[in-house]
Amino acid sequence: MPNNIQLLGFVLISDKIRKEASKTLEYFAEQGVDIKIISGDNPITVSKIAKQVGVKNYDKYIDMGTLKSDEEIKEAAIKYTIFGRVTPMQKKALVTALQEKGKTVAMTGDGVNDVLALKTADCSIAMASGSDATKNVSQLVLLDSNFASMPKVVAEGRRTINNIERSASLFLIKTIYSSVLAILFLFIGEAYPFIPIQLSLISMVTIGIPSFLLALEPNKDRIRGNFLRNVISKAIPTALTSIINIIILTILNKYGIVAEEIYSSLCVISTGFVGILFLFTLAKARKSENKKLPFSKFRLTLSIIMLLLFVFCLTVFKWWFSIVPLNMVVNEIIIIFIVATINFILLNLISKKIFKI
Repeated sequence: MPNNIQLLGFVLISDKIRKEASKTLEYFAEQGVDIKIISGDNPITVSKIAKQVGVKNYDKYIDMGTLKSDEEIKEAAIKYTIFGRVTPMQKKALVTALQEKGKTVAMTGDGVNDVLALKTADCSIAMASGSDATKNVSQLVLLDSNFASMPKVVAEGRRTINNIERSASLFLIKTIYSSVLAILFLFIGEAYPFIPIQLSLISMVTIGIPSFLLALEPNKDRIRGNFLRNVISKAIPTALTSIINIIILTILNKYGIVAEEIYSSLCVISTGFVGILFLFTLAKARKSENKKLPFSKFRLTLSIIMLLLFVFCLTVFKWWFSIVPLNMVVNEIIIIFIVATINFILLNLISKKIFKI
């Protein structure tokens, strides 16, 4: 360099930060997501940008060029938030290290150097403006190339999974008690307590209409636990309550305490009531709804309508569903409701302890 240099001015080069970046990162922080920023740039530069958008622990940065072994990378993956001078292989190693610690890893990227890490991540997200290789290996492509769309994507995913989980519980309840009762009555040599049209009534008010409407409801609750375990833990208590009620009614019918002409009708009323009882438990307000009332107006209204529809079919269309007049079985219905409610509560308490919910 020549000695007689005269300073004329500075040229400042800075990254343009999108206005919505801070809100997006704040949203994920509130949802309990650990944010890691992986870049090929200088870690100090990345750290300063992370500070501007409000990333927690922005000062925990490291130059990945200083790490030599896989063990060092695994330790750094948990310890640091900002990773600079990262090679494509190190990006993949960081994702793998987090997965080995039991983390579910979602990664975004737009360059060819992100391909290995995107293929390894549990959820890979690419930008539409990125390279073709990145878009081809990713599970999700943001068409607007804007990370601010991710909260909406997460909300839609939660709605789908949570609502399917709830609807699956409704279907599984009928599957369990129908299968168990079919096997049970096959061995005891008694006639099945329902005729097909009666099962249609039960399915309509406890499964068909509710599952369709509940599947469309917004649901922003965080996805917790194992899907199958959650479904089974909700379905088993209700299904067992229905099975116990049918067994009791069958025994009473066999010994002449419950007359043959009202036996089938009581089985229908008992099973339908238990299913609607389960619908009322779904009316409880969720944490994400921030409601003043302890229940959801929509789900409570749906449960009440299904109850009224059930009663309407049992009375006005009793001839169609082969149901005896309700005034003939008022005392029996009251006893069934009391016994079913007690069994339902006890079995749900036991289920929560078994599945540790």
